[in-house]
Amino acid sequence: METETSQKKSSALARGSKKSGQWLISHPIGALQLLGLILLIIIVAQNLEPTSIDILFWTLVDIPKLLLLVISMVAGALVWELAKRTLLRRKPAA
Repeated sequence: METETSQKKSSALARGSKKSGQWLISHPIGALQLLGLILLIIIVAQNLEPTSIDILFWTLVDIPKLLLLVISMVAGALVWELAKRTLLRRKPAA
């Protein structure tokens, strides 16, 4: 009798495992973005020491690599977004 009731009632852990992975299946792009964000945080956190950089005629001294990485990522995202909007705005020649 006791074995029948234990087979009928599943534990909360067993019930939760049936639904685990549903977010990953329904949001694969979101999972990749989350993984990319984690990798980005790790890479940025490893580059905290100061450095100098030469830009054309200027020399910027003792700028944290973190700042340079963030600025370059934001600039890259802006260029990507502008290029995407420009390409989407164009209409195919008929």
